[in-house]
Amino acid sequence: MGEKRREYDSAYKYLFSNKRIFHEFLTRFVHEDFVGEISLKDIEKVDKSFVSDEFLKRESDIIYKVKTLKEDVYIYILVEFQSTVDKTIPVRMLLYILQMYDELYRNSRKGKLPAIFPVLLYNGNEKWTVPVDISELIEGTIPLKYIPAFRYYPVIENEISDGVLRRIKGIMAAIIYLEKQKDEKLLSEAIDTVIELIKEERPQQLKMFTVWLNKMFRHAIDNKEVKKITGLTEVKSMITQIAEQIEARGEKRGMEQGMEQGMERGMEQGMEKKAREDALRMKEKGYALKDIADITGLTEEEIKKL
Repeated sequence: MGEKRREYDSAYKYLFSNKRIFHEFLTRFVHEDFVGEISLKDIEKVDKSFVSDEFLKRESDIIYKVKTLKEDVYIYILVEFQSTVDKTIPVRMLLYILQMYDELYRNSRKGKLPAIFPVLLYNGNEKWTVPVDISELIEGTIPLKYIPAFRYYPVIENEISDGVLRRIKGIMAAIIYLEKQKDEKLLSEAIDTVIELIKEERPQQLKMFTVWLNKMFRHAIDNKEVKKITGLTEVKSMITQIAEQIEARGEKRGMEQGMEQGMERGMEQGMEKKAREDALRMKEKGYALKDIADITGLTEEEIKKL
């Protein structure tokens, strides 16, 4: 179980190392107002070296720093793979956050500590019954103001309907959809739906999804079904390359056309200038307006104004 757990951890760590996938997860599955302020360019992956060794063993624990309109916020995601509900989750999450605060405070005592937003991603079969506020796990034998108040944001996969996932779409929707299929037969049948969910994604994210899929389900999904996704990835990569080449050719063609048009305009202006100079000399020598017009191509009205 330990080896399998580490493999799952590394698969999710790899997946969430991509800022676009992390941003997609936040904006589509976390319904808090401040999340709407976060753009892709405001996201920065955090090195976890400032927290304890125990924390570092949990490779599926992800930390990002994001810029909001007010202050920087740390976002901490705990990915929980256990099939059974673990009631210690709020305590563990608070412990990790306090460790982060301890280290942050040691390194900088300027102003207030930054906010840390905790998110739980749970993919087990059982109904999630653990309170989201740690105060509900503590006996209220003393005034409530002395009891720790800590809340985490739960994303419970088995509570998200397939209809919602089909509406949301994207890599994370596909992942949650697959993880809800606990039967191998259902997993293989789910691939066509998964392709619909991810077909608008970029080639890089599709490649990362394929790696994740092979790590998580390589023994459970028929290789023929996996090849459907691999094929989609290859086709998207090819389409992207062609689009980039077309765009590059279009820019080059635009430059060439611009140069040609510029040269043509220059030649026309030069010829017009020469015609005016010739017309002026002929006018000074007493040539008839009609003759000057025939020779230079200027109108008699234009010649009169010279």
